[in-house]
Formats: sequence, structure tokens, C-alpha cells
Amino acid sequence: MKIAEVKPGKVEIQGFIENLRDKKNMQFVVIRDLSGKIQVTVVKEEHPEAAEIFSHATLESTVKIVGEAVANDYVKLGGIEIIPESVELTSKAEALPIGPESSIDQRLDYRWIDLRSPEKTLIFQVETTLNQAMRQFAIDQGCIEIHTPTLIKTASEGGADVFEVKYFDKKAYLIQSPQFYKQMAMCAGFEKVVINTPVFRAEKSHTKKHATEFSGFDIELSYVSSQEDVMKFEEELLAYAIGEVYKKHGQKVKELLGVDIVVPTLPFPRITVKDAYKILRELGLNIEDGDDFTTEQEVALCNYMEEKNGHQFFFVSEYPTAVRAFYTMAKEDEPEYSKSYDLYFKDVEITSGAQREHRPDILRQQILNKGIDPSTMDDYINFFKNGCPPHGGFGLGLDRFLMLLLDLPSLKEAMYVFRGPDRLNP
Repeated sequence: MKIAEVKPGKVEIQGFIENLRDKKNMQFVVIRDLSGKIQVTVVKEEHPEAAEIFSHATLESTVKIVGEAVANDYVKLGGIEIIPESVELTSKAEALPIGPESSIDQRLDYRWIDLRSPEKTLIFQVETTLNQAMRQFAIDQGCIEIHTPTLIKTASEGGADVFEVKYFDKKAYLIQSPQFYKQMAMCAGFEKVVINTPVFRAEKSHTKKHATEFSGFDIELSYVSSQEDVMKFEEELLAYAIGEVYKKHGQKVKELLGVDIVVPTLPFPRITVKDAYKILRELGLNIEDGDDFTTEQEVALCNYMEEKNGHQFFFVSEYPTAVRAFYTMAKEDEPEYSKSYDLYFKDVEITSGAQREHRPDILRQQILNKGIDPSTMDDYINFFKNGCPPHGGFGLGLDRFLMLLLDLPSLKEAMYVFRGPDRLNP
């Protein structure tokens, strides 16, 4: 029986010992499971065996208790206490190596202990709802769920930030995104796909928003006319998913984490990158047309857009072709700019999306323009030689999104187990 289900009468519960007050004649023990907490009251003279077990128990040990639950208005934990008939110590805990004062890196060394709190549990309950809602929205919109390899022959983003692994007598790489495979699905006629997969980035970045392995959520859609079709799908998906989080967890998030879940209105504000350049220059920041944004410029732009629109999200579209991946389609009338976009949430970019280039001859030239040997991309280019609909999509870092939604200090708090340049344990 879960603790939250306990009512007066005969009960059996199991959980962790959270608190234990051992008085001369009585013991008051707080037991915790995922659903809540309850008080166990032991009169030593009446239940000497139970008292003996608790007298030698340590905090965070686990116990199994059979007894009578009785109403008691003086008990703060739900007005019910358990009078035990039998107590079994199912595991005895050693002294805890971390406490509330420990640093995040010390706590990560003992992540299984660090996660033992209602606040930490709530983070991952929210993530479960968020991911489930995003996936369900995509499936309801006709997406087919596919599971793609994480081992790949060629670096999927064409850059150097990849993990190389030995694959028998060959080289392989861990994927930077499932980009190639979701485009392959468009060539296969799947039309719409959704993917949840781990992705890897060999970047030695030590910021709050970077990790070397994270959970990717990807969408790809056929028969798009521009990046606008992809943007519309994403904003509807996120508004729905955040709405589900608000309905299921909004009150508890406010109580335990002090954060208001704001369900965004549609449509999200939109600007082009040229608009962004103009805004940043008006804010006194030095940027030239064609430049990529610095972190300082991104934060300034986000603050400006939220103040102007009263909205936590906004799109920036039509980035310079030079700063986007080789598979991004260029604008027909301005080939130096692309049919791409980024989505910002609060003060961080959470999504890159675009219409993709699906014509093999142009794709091959764009690969060459990026300084990549096209022969290393033959398998990828072959996808598009037998007919492929115009298509586009986006990739979203689920952990980064969760971090921002709950105002967590870093990805280290948002990820079940964090991986960074200096962390490969536990």
C-alpha cells in the first residue's frame, strides 16, 4: 500500500525512514515513500520488538511495517498515525555522505541520494508528463515514431565536435542528431516522424546549458512550403505539452519549486534575423549582417522580445546560410539567407529548425561549400536520388527545455544523470 492511500484500519507499508525521535517511553518515526509521508508511533512497553528495531535503525534505512492506522488530530502528517504490530528492517543505511549544504558536483557523485526529495522527484514527474505530451501530440498529428541508430559512419553535423569510437576494424561516431535518419524517413514516404533519442556533442563547454550527452526530441515533416510550416507545428506542440504540465503539476511546482508554469498563447512572436540585427544595434550592441549571435546578444534580444511581447517564446528565422548546417535550404530570392529558424525560450535557444535541401545536386554543392568532402556523404546523398518530398523539421533538447521551464540552475539538476567534459560517473 502506498502511504497516500492509508486510511484507518489494518495496513502494510514500506518506505525510507526520514526522521526518528527516540524518547524514553515512545518513538516517533516518519516514513516516506514516493506518494508521501506518515508517522509511525511506538509505545516501547507495548511493542518492545518494534522499539528495538527502530532504536538501532539509521536515517534513510528502509522498513516494512504492518500495523493499525488510526486517526489522530494531533498528528500533522494527514491526521493519521500507524501503531505497528511488526517492523522489518529491509535495509540499513550507512551515514549519508552528502547533505543540503553539499555542492552540486558533490551531490552528483551520490546522485541516488541527491534525488531523494519531493522537489527532485517532481522534476522528473514533470519531465515524464512533458515528454509524454509532446510525443502524444506528434502521434495524434500523424507522426510515425522511429528509433534511429546512435552509431553512425559519418559525422551528422559535418563538424569536429563528435565522439569517435572503434567499431571493430573501422571508425564510427556517436550521433550529434538523428538528422540523416529522419530525412531518410521522408525519402521513405513516412511523411511525419517523431524521434526520442540520446544525442552526443564532444564540446568542452562548462555552461549551465551544455552537456556531452542529452535527450533529443526530433520532428520531421514532409510537404512543407517553408520553415513556417515547421514553426507552426512546434509552437502548437509546445503549447499543448506545457498546458498538460500545468494541469497535472502546476500547483505542486508552485508549492515546491516556487515556479509559475506559464502556458504560452499562440502564435509565438516571430522576427527575421535581419530584424534581430536591427534590434541589437538599436540596443547599442555591435553586430554586422551575416554574423552569428554571441551569448550576450542572445540574452539582450530575449529580454527585449519578452518585454515587448509579454511572451516567453519567440522565433528568429532566415539565418545566414553561412552559419547553418549544410542540409538547410537557402532562400530562392536571397541565397545568402536560409529557410531556417531558432526558437528561444526565456533567455536560451532551445530549438533549431529549417526546411531541408532535398535536391541531391544542390545538396552535394552545399556540402562542398562547407569544406566537407562529398564522397564521405555518399550514403546520405543517395537518400535523395529516388524522389523525396520537400520537408523540414526541428530538434529540441528535452533536458534544456525542462531546465528552463522549471527555472533550474543548470542541466546538472535537470538531467537524471549528467554527462559533461569532466563527468563520466556515476
